[in-house]
Amino acid sequence: MTDDARRAQATRLRAERERRGWGVRRMARFLHDAVDDHQKPEVSSFVTYIKRWESGGVELTDARYRAAYARVFDFPEADLFGSVPAVEVPTTTRFPSDPDERERLVMAARNPARVDGAVVDSVAATLAGQRRIEDLLGAKAVIGAATENLALMLRLLKETRGLKARTLAYTASDAAQFVGWLNTAVGNHDRASTLYDQALRLGMQAQDDDRAATALSMRGHLAWVTGDVSDMASLSEAAAGLATAPATRTVAIQQSGRALAIMGEKQEALRAVGRAEESLSRGGSGDPDGLYFYGAEYLTAQRGLILAYLAEEPAEYAAAADTISTGLDALPPDVRQSAWVAAHRVRVAATLLASGEVSGAVAILRAALRVISRTGDQKGMEEITRTYRTMSARFPHEPDVIELGDALRAGTAVC
Repeated sequence: MTDDARRAQATRLRAERERRGWGVRRMARFLHDAVDDHQKPEVSSFVTYIKRWESGGVELTDARYRAAYARVFDFPEADLFGSVPAVEVPTTTRFPSDPDERERLVMAARNPARVDGAVVDSVAATLAGQRRIEDLLGAKAVIGAATENLALMLRLLKETRGLKARTLAYTASDAAQFVGWLNTAVGNHDRASTLYDQALRLGMQAQDDDRAATALSMRGHLAWVTGDVSDMASLSEAAAGLATAPATRTVAIQQSGRALAIMGEKQEALRAVGRAEESLSRGGSGDPDGLYFYGAEYLTAQRGLILAYLAEEPAEYAAAADTISTGLDALPPDVRQSAWVAAHRVRVAATLLASGEVSGAVAILRAALRVISRTGDQKGMEEITRTYRTMSARFPHEPDVIELGDALRAGTAVC
């Protein structure tokens, strides 16, 4: 298969998944169940496979998995994997492009009693598309449309009963968490706090412990952003205690460990690292679809952040920076271009700087600056500026540092 054909296959598989509003983890569960083989891999392995297939880095050649895809999508295998034109990834931020789906949403909004599975799938698909747009363009590009989508879900939910209400609450919890994340990114911290509380209530309404745990964990992240480390620790521990899905639980434990590291509780923080590794090794499934980046790669990066806070010697800082970078570099290509990954790159630069590696730190800051300038991430730009000031105070005459300062003052990311 040529590179172009492999990329077309990747785009088609991803587009078909996102058109249905399915996250990677939900798709992994469907594929796992559809594979007719008692020796098939665990669901967590399918998560990794899907990311590779959808990135275009690996061609899907296994006949078992091709057949499973066709069954899950209810799509002829020959068309799905043949040489038909690639399906474009949906880019709408407000309503689905299909006229029938748009009409169904409008009618449901006017008459919530008409809510059916197709309506729930439509708002979920819109949410999935908005997440991808935010990865590429930043929070400001999508926050208005995402807020509208959440408002529509909440309006429909008021008039929906039974199993449909639970399913809609499940998706609305994801949407509230996402809009909370967007508000955090643009600095609307009070609004973000309210939205995370709403996500928690909706997760409980959906009777989904992992969605409720995710809301608590994101509330802990907000506490980190605002400097309330004590709340960060307690909220993260609460999330870890509630979560049952492996990645959701592991990230909450790691976030708790990061809070302990910030507070100087070295042994407790190291124990949290061990608990997180143990949690992840147990395996399992059930992580919320919106947490498509909560894989082993992300968890590696988070472990590196803890080690960075605990580091005392140059070699320890260098090792922590390498661990963060290893995790980030293993993420899918499209995710690596997101603002939140760029913010993690700034952490790598600051950690490298603490090890005495100036040129490497500058190069990483420049790369992060290009992404953050494109996405307009306020928190990320503040982190870059803070790291540059530390760098400039320590190495004021380094040519690379001087050039970086010129770029920042000019408001440009030109290398």
